[in-house]
Amino acid sequence: MLCKYGCGKEALFKLKNGSWICSEIWTKCVVNRNKNTLGLKKSWKDPNIIKNHADNFNSWNRGKTKESDNRLLLSAMNLSKSIKGRKMKPLSKEHKEKVSNAMKLAHKEGRAHNIGMSRWNNEPSYPEKFFMGIIEREFNDKNYIREYPISRYSIDFAWVDKKLAVEIDGEQHEKFNEQKERDLKKNELLEINGWEILRIKWKDMFNDTQYWIKIAYDFIHI
Repeated sequence: MLCKYGCGKEALFKLKNGSWICSEIWTKCVVNRNKNTLGLKKSWKDPNIIKNHADNFNSWNRGKTKESDNRLLLSAMNLSKSIKGRKMKPLSKEHKEKVSNAMKLAHKEGRAHNIGMSRWNNEPSYPEKFFMGIIEREFNDKNYIREYPISRYSIDFAWVDKKLAVEIDGEQHEKFNEQKERDLKKNELLEINGWEILRIKWKDMFNDTQYWIKIAYDFIHI
């Protein structure tokens, strides 16, 4: 009987699915499982051989979790112990200076990801998209800039020439103390720099849209 992989050699080992393979395949792809794909690629170019071989073997932990298998649970516990308390290699003085200079430049240019907790992709939230639609339909003055940077913060909707800022606050602005403190500091900074601010809670605008359209319109146009 010849090896099922078509290498022309005599088959000596039987797989679980009933197929037979030669000793060379067994050595390269079964005994040395961590290197089986590399070994097959070196020996044959046919990707089907590699796929067929992989289909014949299942990892012992496939489909298992820490909850269902004590070996995985023990392994996870040992890994956790080995990592806990591990000391990281300290950064060199040159590395620290390089990171510091890069962050200072990013803050100066408004690129740092944590400036005002702004989004990297600058994608507007649903409440912001909703208000953008209101501006397009209802406002005469559409000369605004969204996510206008000021120091380490950004303004949701800024009419820069008038120094008017409109902030649309989602529920996170009420739920988290960190967000509340950030909003207060942001308000203080804007007021110091001569800005007027209108904050609109998204739930209020959603529940009484026409009222808040009028408030926002008057704030921008009067």
